[in-house]
Amino acid sequence: MGKCAGIAAWTLACAIALASDQAPYMIADFEAPTALQNWRSVGGTLALGPEHRGHGAVLQYRLAGAPVEAMWMAASPLPEMHNPAISLWIRFPPEVEVFLVAKDTSGRALRFPIPAATLEHPKAGDWQYTRARIKGQLAEIAISVQSLARVTVEGSVSFDDIQLRESPEIFSIDAAVPVSPPPPESVELAPRLGVNIHLLQDDPALDQARAAGFRFVRMDMLWSNVERGGRFRFFAYDALLRALDARGMGVLWILDYGHPDHGGSVPRTLPDIAAFGRFAEAAAARFKGRNVRYEIWNEPDTSQFWGPSPNASEYAALLREAVAAIRRADPSARVSSGGLSRLDIAFLSRAVDTNLAAGLSAIGIHPYPKAGPETIAPELAILREWAARAFGERLEIWDTEWGYSSANAPKEAPSNGHTEAGRRRQAVLAVRELLTVWAAGLPLAVWYDLRDDGPDPANPEHNYGLLDASDNEKPAMRAIGMLMGAVRGRKYAGMIQQTPAGIHAMRLDGAKDTAFIVWSDLPGDRRTVEFARPSLISATDLMGKSVKVKDGPSGRARVEIDDASGPIYAVIR
Repeated sequence: MGKCAGIAAWTLACAIALASDQAPYMIADFEAPTALQNWRSVGGTLALGPEHRGHGAVLQYRLAGAPVEAMWMAASPLPEMHNPAISLWIRFPPEVEVFLVAKDTSGRALRFPIPAATLEHPKAGDWQYTRARIKGQLAEIAISVQSLARVTVEGSVSFDDIQLRESPEIFSIDAAVPVSPPPPESVELAPRLGVNIHLLQDDPALDQARAAGFRFVRMDMLWSNVERGGRFRFFAYDALLRALDARGMGVLWILDYGHPDHGGSVPRTLPDIAAFGRFAEAAAARFKGRNVRYEIWNEPDTSQFWGPSPNASEYAALLREAVAAIRRADPSARVSSGGLSRLDIAFLSRAVDTNLAAGLSAIGIHPYPKAGPETIAPELAILREWAARAFGERLEIWDTEWGYSSANAPKEAPSNGHTEAGRRRQAVLAVRELLTVWAAGLPLAVWYDLRDDGPDPANPEHNYGLLDASDNEKPAMRAIGMLMGAVRGRKYAGMIQQTPAGIHAMRLDGAKDTAFIVWSDLPGDRRTVEFARPSLISATDLMGKSVKVKDGPSGRARVEIDDASGPIYAVIR
């Protein structure tokens, strides 16, 4: 009886195997006492241990420069496959980077980085399922470990169930596919979603934001607009909050930027910092008990917003004063540090200490990855692990700004944000971004921006909006509305853990049906997803249009997905 039989957690793996042209070949499951006979370690110690399921391999390392490796060599020729891939389960601490090295019979070696975390396994140090496509006939494998920093580190990498398999496979899904349940606070998408705005009076745009499913807005509360001669005037911000209250929405106020009476662009002296604290305290007193949050400054780790150059100790002094002032006025206020450009742990570690962190509710980040949204998972896991180690589990991570411009989203139209291709690509990435923050468990996520900041099609900064400069909906706004409609009335049940490389699948449970959102993050790669034909109620695309369903064997229904087309929504009984 094989490993598939009788084990519920492996239902999906078996379904995938049966849908492939050729069944997977088990290279190492480490169950036999002689399981390591074809393995050797270089620079470390390799042993058997109780691991992912049953027994696995454990590579102990002490990294002081050169990588440590666990190496395997085939004792006899392995099966030849048309599109071979290697899959395995692995776990390792976040202070190292790990690579899978595969060598074929011609001596050619391919090196694949293994992420510390993924959407399916978002916590650093947890078991990760990984899969890598190879070329040729496999002859050797190595698990290579090296330190991320120039310091000596000790620890272990564990790995298990290494298989050679055919790829791409038909990815088979049914309602019984196992998932890892998310935390209770993550079952709904809408409560965490906000959108950035720039105007204090903009009722039509607020209506569109609310209709799309956003629950709050992010808005600058400019110090120079509020304080006049030592007195604070919040009339325009009061009006915006009333408009939001009427729509059941809240606000994330960004307390930011300098004041001509208090040091100009950045408050640095003790009197100027104290003046900023008085501004923060007045705001907290004004909006106490309302549906508001606070973010202290915007991207203080960039010269654009903290000129002439960012300084962590200067920002720490401002943040400490502002947090203390807000807490005096409203002890229950929700306060975040200023959203950092990308995930700048180096700056954060110098700006926030244990005492300061005690007054914060969250750390703010602006991910903006250079690649697809899903690629933030490893860095986010490392940031969470660092924050938990430094400050405990209480401090949340807030994504207070992140979006994609229609001017630089597609390769085929890199300089025109008004093209159909550019706006379609923005829509795909927008939905993938919201699915990413949901799967990653970020409690707050702000899309940037509600409206295009200008009419120039060649300027990326003018094309981040969900509305164009004339207030017309762009495809991204419609796609987000479609996503929110698809998840309404359903609870997030978790991500399918064992998926082909680049494929992500989220399960949502409703009262009478189950929905799956399935998407690819591999450019140019087309895959097939398969469902039981009698169970499939509907399959729709990014914009809600029916997708073409083909007949597969044994009464199966097949749908093709790719990176360019975006997620599909499949509803089954």
